[in-house]
Parts: sequence; structure tokens; C-alpha cells
Amino acid sequence: MKIASRLTTRLLALALAGAAASAPPAQAAPQPSFGIEVGNALLCLNQLNSKYFYDYLVAALGPPYKTEGGAYWFKATNVSLWGMQATDFLVNDSSSQADFIGAYFNTTPVKLTDAIKAALGIRFTAEDESAYPVRQSQAGSKIVYNDTNAKMYCAKSKFLVPGPEQP
Repeated sequence: MKIASRLTTRLLALALAGAAASAPPAQAAPQPSFGIEVGNALLCLNQLNSKYFYDYLVAALGPPYKTEGGAYWFKATNVSLWGMQATDFLVNDSSSQADFIGAYFNTTPVKLTDAIKAALGIRFTAEDESAYPVRQSQAGSKIVYNDTNAKMYCAKSKFLVPGPEQP
């Protein structure tokens, strides 16, 4: 009887361990370098390498929850950059004509640009006088409206474009 009881206990423990191993991983807290790596890329201060950022976001946030619009989408929980809450991060997939990284923030573009300016001294300039202007930094990073929230991205063409002096 003791052997059957021990065997049942071990099988139950093994089954629970297997279930835990196959369960989707909970999002771990991003590494301390997350704000530097991803933040600098969003600000167009780093080179963009979609494979690098895909792997980085998988390690930091888990696998993408969808692929849509030429991008892998990663859900962010308790992630903030420059004191602003991020909800999603995106990195281009192979179908995109540009290398890009982007993020959605649970704040307005004005508050996001103010937070970046306060934290880093980087300014964003409105491109026009419309009610919902695109804001751009000198390095080329853009912040736009997504309904009432902000979307920020850095995008660079995958293709070399010849200068005006070249045929």
C-alpha cells in the first residue's frame, strides 16, 4: 500500500511540474537596461536591427501576442519609459519595407514629449499647427496620436536611397 501511495504522490508531483512547465510564462520585469536599449532605439539614437530587438523584446516581455501590420506586437505590463506607462511594443517583421521599433503609451503625446524633455532634454517639434500634429525629434523619432494616447516610433528604410548626385 505504501508503494502505491508513494507512486501516486510522485505521479501527481510530476504532472503538476509538467503543467507548470507548459503554462505560458508570466511576464518578468524587464532588465534594468530596458529603458536604455529600447528607449534609445525609440528615440532613433541607436541602430535599428529588427532581429536584435525581436529577441530582446521576447526575452523581456515574452513572445509576441500578434503579428499585424508588418509588425510583431508585444504586450507590456508594468513597463514605463521616462515615467510614462507603455502598453505595447512593436518591432517590424520581414514583410515591412522599414526597420522600426515602436511603443504605445497610456498618455497623451504632449505629456510624453514633456516627460522625455524633462528626463533627457530631447525636444520634439510639432510638424504643423493642426489639432493632432506629428511631433518629431532632431534624430527622427516621431510621436503621434493614437486616439487620445501616444504612439512613438523610429523607422528607417531597409533600402539604400541614392543621393541626388547619383543617377
